Amino acid sequence: MSDLLFRGRNADVGVRAPTWRIRVAGALLALAAVQMAATLGVWQAMGISVTTARVLALVVGLWLAPTPRGVWLWRVSGAIGLLLLVVSYTPLVVPLAPYFVRRDADRAQTPDAVVVLSGAVTSEGHVMGPALDRLLSGMAEAKRRQVPYLALSIVGDESDPTVATSERDQRALTRTFAPELQLRFVRNVRSTRDEALAFAALARTQGWRRVVLVTSPIHTRRACATVEATGLPVQCLPAVSRSYSLARLHRAEPRRLAFADVTYEAAAAVLYRLRGWL
Repeated sequence: MSDLLFRGRNADVGVRAPTWRIRVAGALLALAAVQMAATLGVWQAMGISVTTARVLALVVGLWLAPTPRGVWLWRVSGAIGLLLLVVSYTPLVVPLAPYFVRRDADRAQTPDAVVVLSGAVTSEGHVMGPALDRLLSGMAEAKRRQVPYLALSIVGDESDPTVATSERDQRALTRTFAPELQLRFVRNVRSTRDEALAFAALARTQGWRRVVLVTSPIHTRRACATVEATGLPVQCLPAVSRSYSLARLHRAEPRRLAFADVTYEAAAAVLYRLRGWL
């Protein structure tokens, strides 16, 4: 057997490893590549779960390692690792992120409603992460502009009683921070496209002609364009992000988070354009 580093290139530095050890090394190398790609948002952008990617990496690593193509495990992991270093320790993402952010100026007329897009929730139905940022920003904007209606989308399968939805927590948070607002909900949405269609239908039912749409900063351009494609004009407003600040991408972790969001939005925008949703 050739040594572990140069397997498949007829190298012989006096180290001979058993096949099982080479396969294990290949599997570990493939897993490392998967984890680095996950940090960059690759699997989320492709719509593949990290667990699925890990299983595939194990299979590919075990299969390729003893073959002449095993060297590609090093090449691919090295390339991804280099990109991760560049993203983390250079300002690469700084000029990319603003392209995806849309902030419209306030209009003279008071909007009819503030529309807030949803996001992830805990297994108990508690709003978390970007979804909480959006809700808090939406309530603040409605209070600032004295808008009577707050429109929210419910996350979770309402047909399954064992699955907690976000509605209860959304109502509780609104009662606490903005009890004067009247809530309107859309249901059974699983994507930005679903939300756009549902909110447009709600606006027609309620007679709303002017709405403010609140979502995460890097999500604003695609989200607002998707809603506008349904025929509902919007004023686009980025939520206040508590995960990282686009104005202060000076450290590695915020840069990685921003790059992952940019990767996802870029891929989603291409998909939406191909499907004619923008």
